[in-house]
Amino acid sequence: MKVLFEWGNKNFIMEPEQASEIIQLIHRYSKEVFEHKRNWKDKTETDHVYSITPAELGVLPMQFITDELYGLGKIMGRPED
Repeated sequence: MKVLFEWGNKNFIMEPEQASEIIQLIHRYSKEVFEHKRNWKDKTETDHVYSITPAELGVLPMQFITDELYGLGKIMGRPED
């Protein structure tokens, strides 16, 4: 079983232990959040930076893929446009 770790528009494949390390680092070092908000009603945009607690950070979702699906994807390789 592999874990898909989403970053940007890519899903990186890693072992569960490696993904767990990244999540632990995020929980350990993420003290603030940056958020860009758009208000569609009055067409305003604002940027916000604020503190976040580990409880607010919550549990980061992980998506798993089976070894079979990983193998099939590996055979297909990079998609051609």
